[in-house]
Amino acid sequence: MSSGAVSSLLPRRASSAFQARRQLSVTSEGLVQQLTAEELEVAIAEREVPIIIDFFATWCGPCVLLAAELEKVAEELGDTVRIVKVDTDQEQALASQLQIQGLPTVVFVGMDNSKPALRTEGLLGAEVIKNIIEQELS
Repeated sequence: MSSGAVSSLLPRRASSAFQARRQLSVTSEGLVQQLTAEELEVAIAEREVPIIIDFFATWCGPCVLLAAELEKVAEELGDTVRIVKVDTDQEQALASQLQIQGLPTVVFVGMDNSKPALRTEGLLGAEVIKNIIEQELS
């Protein structure tokens, strides 16, 4: 994978206010698309809306809960944001390159290439995710 668009994902950390965690129910997959490392590179380079990237593993309980929250956000925000996910077990080289250590890790990529991506680790609720999008990516 080239270091182009993805290198911008070596980001700043979210403030502790965005590290809130809640217990949430699990729903099935739908609006959130799983991408390979190569597909992610293209998605970032050609984005027309902000991208939210969920780095997850199938064995990670909080990742399953976060998937449900991301589905809610995708339903509510529609095409104003693109939400994708990357399986760190299938894309180990990318996870290593981006120094993904805790799961789930969510990376928020805005439209302004001069601003670094925002990164959080841990479970976030839909409202917290929407607040980050509004405050950091608008």
